[in-house]
Amino acid sequence: MAEYLPSILIPTNRLETLTDGLFAIAMTIMVVTIQIPIGPIHTADLFVQTTSEIIPKFAVYFLSFLLLAVFWVDHHMFYLVKKINFTLLWINIFWLMFIALLPLSTSIIAQFPQHQLAQLIFDFNLLFIGLFFYLIWRYSVANELISKKVEPYYHYIKKSLLIMPIVISGAIITSFISPRWSMVVLFLIPVLFVVGRKIWSSTAVKKKTTTLK
Repeated sequence: MAEYLPSILIPTNRLETLTDGLFAIAMTIMVVTIQIPIGPIHTADLFVQTTSEIIPKFAVYFLSFLLLAVFWVDHHMFYLVKKINFTLLWINIFWLMFIALLPLSTSIIAQFPQHQLAQLIFDFNLLFIGLFFYLIWRYSVANELISKKVEPYYHYIKKSLLIMPIVISGAIITSFISPRWSMVVLFLIPVLFVVGRKIWSSTAVKKKTTTLK
């Protein structure tokens, strides 16, 4: 019976469509985390006070939106994936589950920025996103689902994908000292992402030049 039921492969474009749609929804509803205080504002001082209360929430929104953008760009490495089996599909679905949770954990930390538990909920949400994405890559490589063209870059990609869980783990530890500083640590992720992309581009060009020689 088994010989008639080979491992079923799924077209990569179906997962990419699901991912893009979910990211679009998550990025859109993220703005709901910025709640405007209800009530009349009759004086300039009250307006300044109200605005000062919104700014920290906007900072949380800004960070979460940037992180979603980083996750979305990273997931576009899927053009390197030749095929998807059911195991890889379900790893991706669990990854998307934590992506879908990010607006909720963002809302919690925006409402309770001083509480360590709120920060930990946000941090662990990000940690699971980072770990599941690393698992996606490791599984794809181990099961030869990735194009052989990127084999020279396996080591670099592996290290770059580990940066996010490491930074988030640092943020979790920092939350025991100060939840606010934990949030500051998380801002390193988009910064390191940009730096990593530049290193990746430089490495790719050097390897291509070496190959041509």
